[in-house]
Amino acid sequence: MKISNFKFQISNSHKGFTFIELILYVAIVTIILSAIVPFAWSAIETGVKSAVQQEVNANARYISERIKYEIRNSIGINSVAAASISLATSTPATNPTIIDRDLPTGNIRITQGAASPVNLNSANTVINSLTFTDFTDYVSGNFKTKHIRFVMTVAASFAPARQEYQDSVVVESSAEVRSNPL
Repeated sequence: MKISNFKFQISNSHKGFTFIELILYVAIVTIILSAIVPFAWSAIETGVKSAVQQEVNANARYISERIKYEIRNSIGINSVAAASISLATSTPATNPTIIDRDLPTGNIRITQGAASPVNLNSANTVINSLTFTDFTDYVSGNFKTKHIRFVMTVAASFAPARQEYQDSVVVESSAEVRSNPL
């Protein structure tokens, strides 16, 4: 049995990267990433801002429509204060219906009859102001027009640290009691 001598040969085939090629590739990847990362971050911030705006606008729309609904479906107005309204309803379980702003929490509440108050806005929003104005027709003395105007400011209640988490909207609307005599 013959044992042959093994010889190792080093190939000169140049199959690896040179140091300059490596620096060039790293530089290209860095340039591409430095363009993509800010764009992606901007897209994320825009998405957050859009979500905050949708939350604020949806709350403002819901609260406005609910106040108008309650005014239109009442049979009369018991009292109007700067930040609250008391409406007379035909159903004993919901009489009176009171809509007001809870100052410590910044929520708009509705209380129907003897039930507990229910917040109309979500936990992600705060009501900075709420003003009711009574436009009932006192001039003619017949009180035929029972009309209430309201103005409110709805804002996001997130931490004030970042600009994209901030949004607010002012809503001004009015409604008339439908059961007004002709």
